[in-house]
Amino acid sequence: MKYAISSHQATVYSLTCFGYLLLRSGFERLKSRVHLLERIERQFNSLALQLGRSILNAKLVGPRLFDAVELHLTDPRIFYNPIEWRINERMIRLVTGPISSFHAHVETNPFLRKYVFNLSDVSLRTKKAIRSQLEVAYRIVTAHPDLIVTENPLFVFHAGIARSVEDRKRALARTRENIEYIAITNNELHQKYGGSKRIIPTIENSARDELSLCQTVEDWRRSVEGYEDEVKLTLDYGHIETVPGQKNELLKALKEGRLGDLIFGLHLHYSPLVGNRAEHAHAPLSMIPQGKLEAVRHDLRHILDTTGIRRQGCITLEIPSKYPLDYIPSLRHLKKGLSAASRTLRSIGLFEWDAFRGGMEDQLASLELARELVRP
Repeated sequence: MKYAISSHQATVYSLTCFGYLLLRSGFERLKSRVHLLERIERQFNSLALQLGRSILNAKLVGPRLFDAVELHLTDPRIFYNPIEWRINERMIRLVTGPISSFHAHVETNPFLRKYVFNLSDVSLRTKKAIRSQLEVAYRIVTAHPDLIVTENPLFVFHAGIARSVEDRKRALARTRENIEYIAITNNELHQKYGGSKRIIPTIENSARDELSLCQTVEDWRRSVEGYEDEVKLTLDYGHIETVPGQKNELLKALKEGRLGDLIFGLHLHYSPLVGNRAEHAHAPLSMIPQGKLEAVRHDLRHILDTTGIRRQGCITLEIPSKYPLDYIPSLRHLKKGLSAASRTLRSIGLFEWDAFRGGMEDQLASLELARELVRP
């Protein structure tokens, strides 16, 4: 079994990345008023990348550490033009770290607010986003086959969000319409790029939230009904802990053989109890109370024994560090810069659950615990 960490949780950014984001944001605001700027979008984004430098954190990914990353396409440098979702060609060439899987854009974006992706939106813009995101994955697999650590890497999509509580049933139908498009597009792109590796699209279950889709095991299974040969599922164990009764529903479905052949991916993080509710805090596994470890071990081994996860061969840990210096170490020598960066990051909610998160030592401790918990 290999172990990955989310790429944005294992990336070290240069201080000038803030400058890149400011430039991108300013350019796109100006472009909405000066349409002639659309002609130089590609050149502008390629040039601006000289500011947005980053490297993989060698303290987290490497020999005897995490084997790879789940590459999040939420990186604001990958796409430009939020209507067309154009691929920044230079970013394909800049990929250097090992990759186990890919993760699509999500429903919110704290930095570039127009770059949001809701699978329950059936607009042409969403279809363009689906095609561009899957194509980025195929382009990377084709350009860097030596960096792909799984035979057929997964691509993780969130199920999307409804417009209102009353819209939930219709929203799931819209998501299924886009899942059909994912299946068709993935086949087309696999034929186009013709490589030995095939991307496997998956739908991830959601954490407890009023409008998020696929919180229940039944909705999650129904989302891919009819497309099971083309689209699979990624189980987020931390998410399912936050939805009352659903972990037991999952274990029951697996025991009865009703779900396991669809589940290929596994995301791990701890959802700590606050009062009597498990919260979506993305806490490290190292914070799981000692008295709960045996129950988690039992759950994970049952999950691995009854699904396709062992066959897929990789587990992803989603456990961010709460320390800005772990991401931008150059701030260490700039007290004012550190203070400003911390305020910015906290204002957009990235460190909402600080009390339940640690630093790199907790990320590595979680890796060791994951290895021990799932060992046959």
